[in-house]
Amino acid sequence: MNYSRFISAVCLFICIIISSCVFSEDSSLTKLNESIQQTNELLYPKDIVYFSQDFYLAIRYNDPIVAYLDTLSRLDLNKLSNDLNTQNVKLAFWINIYNSLVQSKLILDEKSFHDQGLFFKKQDLTLGGFKISLDEIEHGILRGKKSDHRVAIKFRLDELDNRIHFTMNCGAYSCPAIAYYKPETIQEELSLAENVFTQSSSSYDSNSNVLTTSELFNWFKDDFNGEKGIIDLMKRNNVVPSNVTPEIKYESYNWGLKSKNYK
Repeated sequence: MNYSRFISAVCLFICIIISSCVFSEDSSLTKLNESIQQTNELLYPKDIVYFSQDFYLAIRYNDPIVAYLDTLSRLDLNKLSNDLNTQNVKLAFWINIYNSLVQSKLILDEKSFHDQGLFFKKQDLTLGGFKISLDEIEHGILRGKKSDHRVAIKFRLDELDNRIHFTMNCGAYSCPAIAYYKPETIQEELSLAENVFTQSSSSYDSNSNVLTTSELFNWFKDDFNGEKGIIDLMKRNNVVPSNVTPEIKYESYNWGLKSKNYK
């Protein structure tokens, strides 16, 4: 879908409304509200999850992204809340949007990644008229952590799926690769992401009984139910034999910039 043409058509529609409406004293407010509602409906994507996938694909194939960012900035958050009506839909949408917004920030200003703390904490993204940061999407929405942000409160996931950590790309070398996710198959896709990341970032030395793995597991240890949960995960993904309890060593994260790291 060509969102640049889409936005142009919407702008033309607004101009026609403004130039053609003759307001009477009693009906002006009603007509104006109707016009605004019609305009918002045009601005809102027909399928919000497909929109999140299209945003990802536009970035991957170097298509213009300004129209996507503009659409996100104007989203009707009440309608979005109604559309994100299952756990699978919520996961697919927010993972796709997070990864796309990270990449869009790098496209628009790659130097902003030099200050990585600010890169993730700065509220320089707009969603439904509210300024929001990448951290609020990751921690306040996807991880369901306590937040005072209005959008995070509205869209916070009630249930944490720790496999999200294997899908979210932060733009650095040690981050998981980027893919897009579909509600219909996301459970299989999350399990695959877990297996791919775990296998590629972990190793087990049987002589020393030491598991070496990504520092990501240490940062989010509580999300994995502690080191016992991490070891169980490694066993599930055939990194560690089922009959051992290894010591865990965490490798430092490589924060060197690696944008557009796609599966």
